[in-house]
Amino acid sequence: MKYQIGVIGAGSIARKRHLPELLDNPHVRIAAVCDTVLERAEEMTEIYGGKAFSDYRDLLALKGLDAVIVCATNTTHAEMTIAALQAGKHVLCEKPMATTLPAARAMIEAAEQSGKFLMIAHNQRLAPACVKAGEILQSGKLGKVLTFQTVFGHPGSEYWAIDAGRTWFYERQVAGLGVMSDLGIHKIDLVHWLLDDDFSEAAAMAGTLNKVNAAGALIDVEDNALCLLRTKRGVMGTVTVSWTYQKEDNSTIFYCEKGVLRIYAHPDYQLIVDYSNTEGEYHKVGEIPTNVKQVKSGIVDLFVDCLVNNRKPEISGEEGYKALETVMACFEAIKSRRVVSIG
Repeated sequence: MKYQIGVIGAGSIARKRHLPELLDNPHVRIAAVCDTVLERAEEMTEIYGGKAFSDYRDLLALKGLDAVIVCATNTTHAEMTIAALQAGKHVLCEKPMATTLPAARAMIEAAEQSGKFLMIAHNQRLAPACVKAGEILQSGKLGKVLTFQTVFGHPGSEYWAIDAGRTWFYERQVAGLGVMSDLGIHKIDLVHWLLDDDFSEAAAMAGTLNKVNAAGALIDVEDNALCLLRTKRGVMGTVTVSWTYQKEDNSTIFYCEKGVLRIYAHPDYQLIVDYSNTEGEYHKVGEIPTNVKQVKSGIVDLFVDCLVNNRKPEISGEEGYKALETVMACFEAIKSRRVVSIG
């Protein structure tokens, strides 16, 4: 059996990740592509097959459709996901799953009521070095994790966007949030997953330092943020994200009782383990997808595997909610200039 999957949104993430990964999966047939700019959807269906639509509701009415990938603008994620679930379709939704917590909760409730799967595309969990890091942390070789630092910065979303030099990520009306919901939410989810621990407290600062709109004015969402987080078990660390780094940094470091674990922090070795009393381990285990170089993320394969085996996705709506909840706590901390409790 081949699962009939539609893609809502024909921008860069669909073109460079989701559609190629769908095509590569033997259990999938690309049934449709939708974009408000019909020509973009038609361009993709000429390459990948299926029908082109400009209204996602028409795509959802397509006979035989099993699932959809929602990768349109942030502020449309909740509306489209809920509609798809209510139409009896499984959903893989890009991050952030929503731009408000009530909307995210409504998505989870829609999945529960429909009996269909809701998965959020937090793909950093699937990067080879992150998977290996999780195994090492779980083994206990490094002892207890004490602190961490994680960074995700690149030159900006305009270098990735389908319209050269112009991106909706910089427009609050359609993005909802800024770099924290674009990059920060990835790192928050990753650290939460690697530690198997929920965040309990947040403090943060953010600002718009450099990115400007077509008129030359600073954009109306943050382009840099620095967050200080504590987990329920007491691990403390920083999350630094930026759209103004001239070269990409997508690294995570854990400082443990018996050594240091470095993930994507070295140009040649994707994972380095520095033990306190012995020589380190240097692992070449595979790259992480970047805007400059797309390698297979594994997110589509995991989603399809859940469909094939009728298994609730590990990266569920509930997991997406936890990451969004922490992001929102950071924004509350920025606004109030105080430490904010999470959950």
